[in-house]
Amino acid sequence: MFIQPAYRRTKMQEPDDWDQLANGQMIQSCVQQQLDDSRKHCLNGTTVTLGNLAQQLDVSGFTLGRPIHICQIQKPAEKCHGVRAHYTQLPIKNESVDTLVCPFVLDFSADPHQVLREALRVLADDGTLILAGFNPLSPAMLSGLWRSQRWSFPWQGRYFSQARVKDWLSLLGFRVERQRYFIGHFLAKQDAEFGGYSEWLCQRCSWLSAGYWLVVKKSCYIKPQVNKSRKERLSLTQALPAARVKQSANWYFEER
Repeated sequence: MFIQPAYRRTKMQEPDDWDQLANGQMIQSCVQQQLDDSRKHCLNGTTVTLGNLAQQLDVSGFTLGRPIHICQIQKPAEKCHGVRAHYTQLPIKNESVDTLVCPFVLDFSADPHQVLREALRVLADDGTLILAGFNPLSPAMLSGLWRSQRWSFPWQGRYFSQARVKDWLSLLGFRVERQRYFIGHFLAKQDAEFGGYSEWLCQRCSWLSAGYWLVVKKSCYIKPQVNKSRKERLSLTQALPAARVKQSANWYFEER
């Protein structure tokens, strides 16, 4: 359940709205709070959100115009107030997005590596990628071991640790701007009200929280420019040894 390969051949079902998650309204409020706190790390420009859950979030502070929502709902199209497309093949031009918001997309994706590659492709230089996921180290994920809860959300998805996701991002050239654990709740029915024993415990051990939050930026590398005279000097030095060898061979042949 906890350590699984990232790629899966079969398709995975994604929740249509926050109400399908255990304590979904509480999780939505926590995500919205973290989203508001992350505005200082983002540039006001083109904003794109991925996932069915992101449609109900307020991202007006990240964009100058109207944000673009992309979802891949296979049910009635009325539930998708945006563009229907696969997350692994986004219909967006290269380097044309300033902020990309992906709440709990990797947890319900069959190919999370390709989702991150598409994010790298569409993001502009110094563009911001915002990720939220469920923490496999949290006791909240232990409920998925019960057979009655195995096929319900969020235990139907797969959980990747924050360190594992950061490793994927570092390989793609992203740099971390903000990271933390949030959702101080164990998603239990007996502790449905926010502010119970789980919040007290998560405040003292943040890694026991139900989710993690990552704000990363696409690194912009400037290639060093080599002046024209240096290029000519390098080309001449590379051709000299071959000419010397040829001349020395001719001289040896003439002397003989």
